[in-house]
Amino acid sequence: MGSPKFIFAAAAGAAVVGAAVYFVVRRGRMDKGGEDDDAFDGPVVRNGEVAVASKADNGSTKLHGNAATATTPGSNERKEEPQVRVKAGDVSSVENKLLAEALNEIDMHDAADRTTNYGTGTKSFTINKTGDKEKEFPLLGLSVKLTNDWEIREDLSPFPNVAMLVVFNKDMNPEDAQQQQHQEAGSVPMIVISVEDVRGDNVDLVEFKERCKELAMNQMLMMTGGAIQPIITKDSAVQEGPFRYALEYAQSLPPLYEIKVLNLMEVRDSIAYTFQIMCAPNIMPKFKPTFMKMAQGMRIKENIETSLGYVELHTGEVKVDIDTTWGWEYPGKNGSLATFTTSSNFKKEEISLYKQDAVPDSAYKPRDEKTVNGVVIVSAFDGAQQQKMFTYNGYTLVVKPLQKSNSHLAEKDLMAVLKSVTLSSLPPKPKKGGTFVNAEHGYKVDILSGSRLVASRIGGGSVAYAPHSIGEGTASEEQPPAVTIRVGTPEGDPDCMGSLDEWMARMKREAADSDIREIKKTTINDEPCLTFVSQNMEEIAPGQRMEVRGKVFIFVRDGKTTLVRWEMAVGLWRKFEREMNAFVESLRFI
Repeated sequence: MGSPKFIFAAAAGAAVVGAAVYFVVRRGRMDKGGEDDDAFDGPVVRNGEVAVASKADNGSTKLHGNAATATTPGSNERKEEPQVRVKAGDVSSVENKLLAEALNEIDMHDAADRTTNYGTGTKSFTINKTGDKEKEFPLLGLSVKLTNDWEIREDLSPFPNVAMLVVFNKDMNPEDAQQQQHQEAGSVPMIVISVEDVRGDNVDLVEFKERCKELAMNQMLMMTGGAIQPIITKDSAVQEGPFRYALEYAQSLPPLYEIKVLNLMEVRDSIAYTFQIMCAPNIMPKFKPTFMKMAQGMRIKENIETSLGYVELHTGEVKVDIDTTWGWEYPGKNGSLATFTTSSNFKKEEISLYKQDAVPDSAYKPRDEKTVNGVVIVSAFDGAQQQKMFTYNGYTLVVKPLQKSNSHLAEKDLMAVLKSVTLSSLPPKPKKGGTFVNAEHGYKVDILSGSRLVASRIGGGSVAYAPHSIGEGTASEEQPPAVTIRVGTPEGDPDCMGSLDEWMARMKREAADSDIREIKKTTINDEPCLTFVSQNMEEIAPGQRMEVRGKVFIFVRDGKTTLVRWEMAVGLWRKFEREMNAFVESLRFI
């Protein structure tokens, strides 16, 4: 059975990531002295601790974390501690292992002890006449009112499509809070706001709530070895500020611990907002009024843009730009130029691109027609099943919901895809791939068909990419390649270097006490680049360890660092090394 503190953290997992977790890219800290081996290190779980990332003012990602290795006092011997690792694409493993731990060390000590760092979404404080202050997070579409004795900091969860805000009382003694937390789980309240881009799954409020509920119940039950069934004490519609649903649950295992969790939820414009308080039942009455007052004072803005970049496809006949959450194939089905599929597990839809005069006849009967910004939109039905057609400039998109009766895709997004279509004789990318274009951070890179990409403004601009799924060219127990791309500047992150020479000097210093090796300067596509390799043993499941190797590529242009990390099981290195090199060589700055 898990420790009380670990179980306490597990209760929060569903609030942090309510929608499906696609994959997680994580890596070990290498150094002995507590510094990251690069400024863009991913989150690492170690003995219940997790690296925490905070978003810098320039839209890049600034990260902090705990060392993955420890030293024995009076000795230079490094003691490596196993890290719980999640297989790419293994949703249940991610939910059950990582999410519970991701909040495990978000405590009052960290909140009060850290130098205040306001992230990318922060606009400013507004002080009201009552002394309350209002903090705005424009990129998250959120503003929060706080009384003078409460503070809020913006952190980045381990997921590129999730942002997390931690609310804490600045007057609490951090040492006392830390001691209380060890003595009794829940004796110090944890208050968290999670903001998640659910564009890929396109869930509504009830669907999001049901997923959070299922995830929370499974996590809490698992953490007690199935011994203690959590109890749902509230599951109903409410109206607390912008939040329209409340989910409350509790779990009790005297004398070890008792916890109660209250979630207020809202989904708006494909963004899911969860406001959560978690603490022991006996102290909930003390903090709940303050919590509810905060909820009532929050404001959520409309029409927040969450997409980061797009995927550019050349089919040999046309060029088209599609959403980063879509899959694709070309030529498409039924004579189409290309067919796209959304990633939702609940509302999957198929979108086919045709030349206007090549759209096949169907049994669907037109019921409604309108013209929006030059695009003709026809809604047709075959019984209760809907089909939508968007026509513009000689091309037509045919949209078919595969799991629901009606299409739930935003018309403005489909219109944008259709208007991006142009004639193009450029050949398709190898293996019928595409190009991820991230103009905001100034780069584009080729990706494979069938791969998975997670990119969202919500998560601060970091991008995660899985070129292959579990079992695709690998044994079931092997970690397939996983890639992260991060961008930063010294102005936004003091740990980020301003030149390759500075990066070289830093990595050489850190290599003396770490597993970093093969540090060298090279040139890729006429761009100066610094590379290095790291390798370590990681625990992927209880009693199962795997040796993982990662290679980092660092580019610095005009003081801005673009860092690419490719990571996979050591046993797969030779198999995928050529693919890794081709991926990095396809990186172009724009």
